[in-house]
Amino acid sequence: MFADVHCHADLYQDFNDVVIRAKQTGVAAIVAVSMDIKSMDTIIKISKQYYGFVFPSLGLHPDACSRTTEMDLTKGLELIRSSSKNLVAIGEIGLDHYFVKSREFYPWQEKIFREMLRISQELNLPVILHTKGAERLIFKILEEYRLENVLIHWYTGPKDLIDVGTKRDYYFSITPAITYSKKVQYVAEKISLDHLLTESDGPVEYDKIRGEPKDCKLIVKKIADIKGYSEDEVEQKLFENAFYFFKSKLGKSY
Repeated sequence: MFADVHCHADLYQDFNDVVIRAKQTGVAAIVAVSMDIKSMDTIIKISKQYYGFVFPSLGLHPDACSRTTEMDLTKGLELIRSSSKNLVAIGEIGLDHYFVKSREFYPWQEKIFREMLRISQELNLPVILHTKGAERLIFKILEEYRLENVLIHWYTGPKDLIDVGTKRDYYFSITPAITYSKKVQYVAEKISLDHLLTESDGPVEYDKIRGEPKDCKLIVKKIADIKGYSEDEVEQKLFENAFYFFKSKLGKSY
């Protein structure tokens, strides 16, 4: 079985077809992450529609900071609290100093990020992190909080933080980019199976091919090739990792 631990389910126009293909490939769980207030509501609806297969993770993405108001932040925190018993994580949250070029938004990004970390700590929920271009700052900020489990999604560097993350017991999720990205292949090689997970980040495109949860099978195959394990070994271990990371919640939700 496979688990897609990071999927933007609300962004597919044909999500039911995506679910069908996922199940046919052996995917047993999809963690649907939000990015803004609007997607929070949609993720909740989708997780109810696909009860026991799609699991909600709510958070405010750094890329959405420019369209996130103080009122939105307050509403988001209230929605997270009211939905907390059904959530498997807080995410997608973090900082972005790579795609977000307007530096005037960076303090607001950090305020939102810290509020998301505080509520994660309050509710004892894992976090799913976006770290692009702000990896060192994020790793520094994380030291200030007592967090259940930390997942760094689609990590590509700096290399020295891989050791820091694994020593802190962080998890790293691998995308279909592993089929062509040397950086992603390096991460998969350096991190032990105990700290790896699979994700589609769909509907992001990889070499002009749209990512879907079904691609977790392809990711497992590539990890097995890189590490010299059998596909069955990697499949079983990474699914166990997902079950552990989300505190055994990949079985029930709304």
